Amino acid sequence: MGLTSSLFAGLTGMKTNEFRMDVIGNNIANVNTYAYKSSRASFQTQFLHTLSFGSAPVGSVGGTNPMQIGTGSTIGAVMRDFSEGSPETTGRKTDLAVQGQGLFILSKPDGSEVYTRDGSYQFNSENYLMSADGFFLQGYGVDNNFNVVEGTLSNLRIPLGEITTAQMTSNAVFSGDLNGDGSPALNDDGTIKDYVRPLLNSQTFTDGGVGNITDATLMTDLQNADGAIVVEGNVITLADAQKGGKTLTEKEFTIEANSDLGDFMAWLEDVLGINTTSDILDLDGDTVADDPAPGVRVNAAGDAIEIVGNIGNSNALVLGNTALEVSTGTGASLPSNLPFTFSVPDGFSQTDVESVRTSFRAYDSLGSPMDIDVTLVMLSKAENGGITWRYFAESGEDTSGGRCVGTGTVTFDSGGNYLEGSNLVVTVDRQYTGAATPQTVTLDFSNMDGFAMDNAISLLNQDGFQSGTLQDFSVGPDGMITGSFTNGLTRTLGQVVLATFRNYEGLVAEADNYYISGPNSGAAIIKKPLELGAGTINSGALELSNVDLSREFINLIVSSTGFSASSRVIQTSERLLNELMTLTR
Repeated sequence: MGLTSSLFAGLTGMKTNEFRMDVIGNNIANVNTYAYKSSRASFQTQFLHTLSFGSAPVGSVGGTNPMQIGTGSTIGAVMRDFSEGSPETTGRKTDLAVQGQGLFILSKPDGSEVYTRDGSYQFNSENYLMSADGFFLQGYGVDNNFNVVEGTLSNLRIPLGEITTAQMTSNAVFSGDLNGDGSPALNDDGTIKDYVRPLLNSQTFTDGGVGNITDATLMTDLQNADGAIVVEGNVITLADAQKGGKTLTEKEFTIEANSDLGDFMAWLEDVLGINTTSDILDLDGDTVADDPAPGVRVNAAGDAIEIVGNIGNSNALVLGNTALEVSTGTGASLPSNLPFTFSVPDGFSQTDVESVRTSFRAYDSLGSPMDIDVTLVMLSKAENGGITWRYFAESGEDTSGGRCVGTGTVTFDSGGNYLEGSNLVVTVDRQYTGAATPQTVTLDFSNMDGFAMDNAISLLNQDGFQSGTLQDFSVGPDGMITGSFTNGLTRTLGQVVLATFRNYEGLVAEADNYYISGPNSGAAIIKKPLELGAGTINSGALELSNVDLSREFINLIVSSTGFSASSRVIQTSERLLNELMTLTR
């Protein structure tokens, strides 16, 4: 071997310690680099000069051990420490930190993918989430109904201030109590009680001043004691009518040359929300002279308009002298006498029937609000226990011209518990509004009780929202990006996903905190956060470097000492060679 082998051995020691210094220097330089993973260099012995392999024991002769002389050291490996760094709170919602396994996926301009633990992202001019180098953060997008579309990676975008959405009401849930101690509309034998429907009569009219009025009487021929009340072109406005204590929506009826009293009474029936369906009480044909069926008609004497409302005090109608106003319209004069007066007939006393009225606001597909009134009236009490109520639903936003949008029954058992309902779907016409039509809303009374206590009914919730613009967002631990709109609506905008690898140390590091898959890392496995071992995502935080600075300083001293010691080997070998050379002189 000679002294030259020790020279080369010292040289290898200097080179390996120099290499280790490079690794330590890189670690220290990146001590404040977000998500940086520290590395360490490990050494191995270099070639060995074997003088003897040794021998086995034979008889009384013991064995000998191998005789080998090393020729120095070499770099064995540079191993990356993928342990998790501490999180640092930043408060920026676009800063993301992974806790646990996984790396963010970024798409480069050429379409290739890189991976990183550095979650410092920002918006570009089109509200895409980008890295500092302009690479797109990848994840799962959403469809038009804000449902996450899994399986296909896409550039994540949060369109703040751009996207506007609304949700149509399809369900309305009510809570409260319907007083089971009240009086029903039906007698014990199932017949209807007298005077359960509100009744109003107008002042007397004549047809042209000479005969009884009929459905065919022209509105321009309709006269009261002071003469004609309208002329062609006049507009009759339902202005101050009340039903169950609530003012009804204003509606207009224009007098044309061929408008007759039948047209006017049909319009009045619609705008007052009088439900005239045959099964309104499940009492086909069960009417008496003092309790006519609901509707607007000419009375039996043929000299007045008769208005009969639906059962229950909450359906009571009030039409004062200003309830139906007449305006001139286009090119028309205005008669000076009062057009319509309605009052309760002398001697009529409406039978008390337990009822309650409430209102709720629903929304169409464009987010336009619609007020829907719901009146519940006690219909009957069963012989063996249980109470049936009938509901009447009305809306002034129904574009068909009428208010009635649905009716059905709700039944409670003898314990006051909700039992069942029938025809609980109301239908609102939205023609010529631009919204989807017809709109159906399912009423849910299953959270209500029927105990003997004061009526109390309110809307628990409804699933519609008015239009609103995306104003804010948040990122959850599962990577779900949730947007909040100005109308209080929240919707999913996408999901950040993670790439996991079987061997993270097999990843190939690139500049700018990026990695690409290597031959020994395995292929990227795309997972949702919290799924199959993938980590969680913290919004408003960044992962710090996992460099242990104190350990690096110790390694720096050890490497420096190793470098100096190896240089001493070279110096000593050089002196011995000089001594050897002097022997030849």
